[in-house]
Amino acid sequence: SLHVAWREINHGLTLSMDECMRMEFRILNRMLAGHDFYEGIRAAIIDKGSTPQWQPAGIDDVSAAEVDAYFAPLGERELEL
Repeated sequence: SLHVAWREINHGLTLSMDECMRMEFRILNRMLAGHDFYEGIRAAIIDKGSTPQWQPAGIDDVSAAEVDAYFAPLGERELEL
């Protein structure tokens, strides 16, 4: 999430409001389809403070390709404004 947020902030500086909303929608779709969002909820709320098992486990284990995937177009599911 840190890598995605950092890229999002930097990239968002050059985008219009509509483009930012599309980018946010893409990221949200990918986050909800992934593991870590639900793992964070499980650890914090369901298991009340247990240690989350992130995938990948550390920030240095995140590849550029994994971050790129959050920003890729959604095709037919793209946000229409």
